[in-house]
Amino acid sequence: MIGVGAMGLALLERLKLAGVQATVYDSYPPALEAGRALGCEIVSSAADVARRSTLIDVVVRTDEDVVQCMTGRDGVLAGAASGTLVLLHSSILPQTVRQIEAAAQAKAVLAIDACMTGVPATVRAGELCFVVGGAKDLVARAEPHLLKMGKQVFHMGPIGTGAVAKLIKNMVSGSETLIVHEAIQIGLAGGIPYPQALEMMRRTGHDSVLNRWQRTFDPSGENPLPKSGRNVMNKDIPLVCDLAKLYGLDVPITEQLGKAAARIVKANESK
Repeated sequence: MIGVGAMGLALLERLKLAGVQATVYDSYPPALEAGRALGCEIVSSAADVARRSTLIDVVVRTDEDVVQCMTGRDGVLAGAASGTLVLLHSSILPQTVRQIEAAAQAKAVLAIDACMTGVPATVRAGELCFVVGGAKDLVARAEPHLLKMGKQVFHMGPIGTGAVAKLIKNMVSGSETLIVHEAIQIGLAGGIPYPQALEMMRRTGHDSVLNRWQRTFDPSGENPLPKSGRNVMNKDIPLVCDLAKLYGLDVPITEQLGKAAARIVKANESK
């Protein structure tokens, strides 16, 4: 494993529970000491990890970090033997994944994106899921290892689709926080203390569309346009946009939601 930050350390703890002794490298000495405390073999470079391994987890932070640890002078590709499989766990662009795959292929090394949907506490609880992009045979090869660290593997499609899946999942999660922030601002302007508004929304049957997506989106996969219904997009979102304007609030996401809802309603009406 390359990268023993918060997520890498949690993954190593799961591997230790599964009886796996990992060889690890991190450029940050205290991270290596955390790995050493778990009984891992500590080496001095990513290339040294590759020389001792046929399956490598890359758990570094950014696109630039991934490129450097894979293709740098002391990177994985400087030490990896033919047939080594590299699992790219970082949240990175699919273009970076494909760049790494191409560089790996030039040295007969294999790579797939196996992105993680969770935080360290999720890993330690055994609840981590992986969203994976790559050839079916490579995903099948990686799956037993991944299931030592997590509970489920979702094969999303060809190389790069795991990275896309991770980003759109986090987009949905992050956007909920952002729109809730705007919602409680509107509530405050209307005289509702925000803890009260938040607790009301929690307790009044808030149900993610993802739990019932087949009722909102075409399950055949032919048309991604959501059904607009008769109330929320047609009436309630325009009304809350009007309310925000009356209160003189700066709520740009709400404003864009109003425009997006109008487009969805119009598209449904034209079908």
